[in-house]
Amino acid sequence: EVPREISAINVDKDMLRIAINNLLTNAIKYNREGGKVVLEAQEAVDAIEIRVTDTGLGISAEEQALIFNKFYRSEDQQVQDQQGHGLGLPLAMQIVKLHHGSITVESAPGKGSTFHLRLPKDSANVLQVASA
Repeated sequence: EVPREISAINVDKDMLRIAINNLLTNAIKYNREGGKVVLEAQEAVDAIEIRVTDTGLGISAEEQALIFNKFYRSEDQQVQDQQGHGLGLPLAMQIVKLHHGSITVESAPGKGSTFHLRLPKDSANVLQVASA
């Protein structure tokens, strides 16, 4: 669910693709049978906002504080049953931070999750290290 017209922003498209792909992969991997995944984008005054929402397992408040830590994986058996190394969300966080953006999560066990990415429009200095 993305508008036909949206402002361009200065990003490394390959890196941003990795971040969004990690969120979408997790949304699919940890979803319930017959669940739904939605990718949305909208324009705010000063940023582009991207959301990835799923109807999956959900994440407890305690674990939400840990999921962006490298190698963290929930002890929940449904999570442990899936392959992973605990690097996808930390990588997504690093990529978004390199773009001077933010990533947050809203979730509850059994209710699914929504990851919010906010990428500033005024990003003239974004990724000078990556382009060097």
